[in-house]
Amino acid sequence: MTTSADDSRTARLLATLRGPSEPRQRLFALSTIVNTIGMGIFISAGTIFLIRSAGLSPTTVGIGLTVGSLVGVGAGVLIGDLADRRGAREVVVVAMALEAIASLGLVLVDSLWSLIAVATLAAVGRTGSVSARGALIGILAEEGKGAQLRTYLRAVTNVGLAIGTLGAAAVLAFDTRQAYLAMIIVSTLTFLGGAAILSRLPHLPPTRVLNRDADARPDRRWIALRDRHYLGLTAAAAVASLQYSVLIQALPVWIVLRTESPRWMAAMVMFVASVLVAALQVPATRSIDGPRSAARLLVRSGPLFLVAWILMAYASGPSAWIATGLLLVGVVVHSLAEVWQAAGTFELSFALARPDAHGQYQGVMGLGHGIAEAVAPAVVITLCISAGKLGWVALGVIVTVAGVVCAMVERHWAASRATPAGTLAAEPSAG
Repeated sequence: MTTSADDSRTARLLATLRGPSEPRQRLFALSTIVNTIGMGIFISAGTIFLIRSAGLSPTTVGIGLTVGSLVGVGAGVLIGDLADRRGAREVVVVAMALEAIASLGLVLVDSLWSLIAVATLAAVGRTGSVSARGALIGILAEEGKGAQLRTYLRAVTNVGLAIGTLGAAAVLAFDTRQAYLAMIIVSTLTFLGGAAILSRLPHLPPTRVLNRDADARPDRRWIALRDRHYLGLTAAAAVASLQYSVLIQALPVWIVLRTESPRWMAAMVMFVASVLVAALQVPATRSIDGPRSAARLLVRSGPLFLVAWILMAYASGPSAWIATGLLLVGVVVHSLAEVWQAAGTFELSFALARPDAHGQYQGVMGLGHGIAEAVAPAVVITLCISAGKLGWVALGVIVTVAGVVCAMVERHWAASRATPAGTLAAEPSAG
């Protein structure tokens, strides 16, 4: 027999799954899903296009993408600050336009230098878009619910990625120049479509007006870069974010080279993970009601990653059916850990930031993630593929410790805001 409390919890969950009712937030969500469909296609087939159709070697592709990412990684802080001072909507639209240009520019890639140029432009657009979106979320979300909106948008993102992954499977099945060109055109159109939808939002006033007598001074303007708590959180969260590269870079190679599982599992794991994250992201994180509960989820996610990666590691050796079963169970556990880690990081990235400078703070967080993303292929391939099973365990321990450090930063931040009487100070700490 159900109680009124159960009915209330069910009603709240259903309302959350339906998404935001506020029109501007719904427009934001629509823009996100349109954009990420094309992103899902390219994540799954883009590297293969550069090798199979553009004629570049795998080494050249790896170098070009890494260099481009490193060159563009610092742009997020500058663009996020620009969004705070000039208006987030316009900055996001321009950043997405840069991504569209970079996407279309892929058809001209025929050498390392042209790849670096396109990859740099794409990295500037991507990091800028992420930072400016953080500012936009801070404006559109109700007070104290920025992480909740971002969590919902991440679920929407994974729906788009799952759809895009199916499109990539079709492209890879044809494996022709025409199919790859169609993929690039679709990806470009999704960036433009997402920007067009977002441009329907009304102008949103800047959250931070630059004061020439104070804020213009470097030591006053770049507040996020002087916030020790936020920099500590960014560093620990960047290390924890290595987990994202496991499913994209390490696991497909592990499946093909080290297991008896069918090769199509290399694409299937990405699809399964996208579907699971889309389904689990909102309901699995509804327990978050502040920074402390977010930190607890981050701590819990680490051991789950460790379990998931041990299952994946031990898929090497058994028969195809057993290996496939271990991989699928591992992906399920990994997906739950991922939604916990993502939601916990989202909450802390907003809670520890100054409300009038979300763009700049999200830019700093994006800078950390960008650096981690650039070095992640070398780290996860070395540990998971070259080092074998012990490497999977080592990576799990590293990510677990990083989650614990995030929680320690949150505790220190909370303590620094408390007055001697035990109440919270009026202004957030800047370090």
